[in-house]
Amino acid sequence: MNEFDLGIRCRRLIAMTDSSNTPGEMVSENMFLGIRESNIAAIEPYTEELWGRCKKRIDANHHVVLPGLINTHTHLAMTLFRGFEDDVPFHQWLFERILPMENELVDPDFVRVGTMLGAAESLRNGVTTINDMYFYANEIAQVCEQAGIRACVAQVWSNFPLPENKTLGTGNIVQFTERFQSLLSNWSHHSRITPTLGPHAPYTCDDDLFRAVVALSDKTGAPIHVHLSETKFEVEESLKKFSKTPVKRLADLNVLKRGTLCAHAIHCDEIDTEILRESGASVAYNPDSNLKLGSGIAPITNYLKHGIPVGLGTDGAASNNSLSIFGAMNIGAKLQKLSQHDTTAMTAPQALHAATLGGARALGLSDRIGSLEVGKRADLICIDFDQPHLQPINDPVSHLVYSATGGDVTHVICDGHIKVKDRVLQGINTAELYGKAEQWRKTLYAKLSNMKS
Repeated sequence: MNEFDLGIRCRRLIAMTDSSNTPGEMVSENMFLGIRESNIAAIEPYTEELWGRCKKRIDANHHVVLPGLINTHTHLAMTLFRGFEDDVPFHQWLFERILPMENELVDPDFVRVGTMLGAAESLRNGVTTINDMYFYANEIAQVCEQAGIRACVAQVWSNFPLPENKTLGTGNIVQFTERFQSLLSNWSHHSRITPTLGPHAPYTCDDDLFRAVVALSDKTGAPIHVHLSETKFEVEESLKKFSKTPVKRLADLNVLKRGTLCAHAIHCDEIDTEILRESGASVAYNPDSNLKLGSGIAPITNYLKHGIPVGLGTDGAASNNSLSIFGAMNIGAKLQKLSQHDTTAMTAPQALHAATLGGARALGLSDRIGSLEVGKRADLICIDFDQPHLQPINDPVSHLVYSATGGDVTHVICDGHIKVKDRVLQGINTAELYGKAEQWRKTLYAKLSNMKS
């Protein structure tokens, strides 16, 4: 009898459950993981009898099997801006290049191509869940569903004109609401898509817009995804204009609450940290992007000490330039050690937790994903350890954080479906995708040439 749709023989399994998150107890050997439809149906010591009850099989006998990685803050469509105007000051990069380009060139096709490219890169690097914020939210959701990746998709709001509707940036709360309701009605019944509210940032949204976001969130239960305290300039301007830090301002507007994900949160003092803790909001740590843009190092160890949920993010490929959570784990842990002058500041187990169960908690999805447990969604990856840079296997968790790369991922399963098999993406025509991306590259540089002339 074929009891399992898919069975995996796991040489080493890291479940990332709360009971197995202490060093020395994280790795189980010679395990069997059985999947039925979209869920994990069994995790037991391996036996030939269990193996014989599977319709399909993956022999991960040289691998580590762990939950799919979670990217808690990104802008997938911005993969088309990868390498575009690098190494320029943040405000010049954002306000003189990226925003003007977006306002003039970004359209549904740009978003579809960029999002599919970002989804392909994410899956290939072992990411099964992304928390995305960009324009044309319905198109993003459609592409993510097609690619087979799990996604929280934000309807972006701002007081600046937006590419999909120039009047959305004029304080038109009615149109904001209608657009989000469309996203909600189209996608709230899909198991892999979670519609969210995306007020861009304190420096692009006025108080009325934030109040409207909170009202919609309270009415629909939708999570909130917002940039917060990313630069010193943002904090200084908030103090001048509102006599409050961005954190204090959003707290007073009731934006910060359980279900709110704050991207970056770099420049936060102890008072801000206490506000975040009391609110129940979570933080997305984006170490690569923060380094590349010179924004600073987020006080993650302090957030963890205060019990604030922390997940890892890559930000967009325009400011990273990679969507690799392996890279974020590696540099993120090392930055905390450097900033604290303490080698124990962020350990490998803590980094791996932020990339899995911690990220799921930050997104409010830990009842479904983030750990390998019977009844949870079958989101998991297989990492090939049978190669020089992962030998000898003294500590698999350490190797995953400090040595492994996305290229070591051989299999990716999301919602019970195989999305990467033997390092090959399934169901995505990469040759066609790269051709479309190249056409957009030419369009971008033609526009850039005109801007500079």
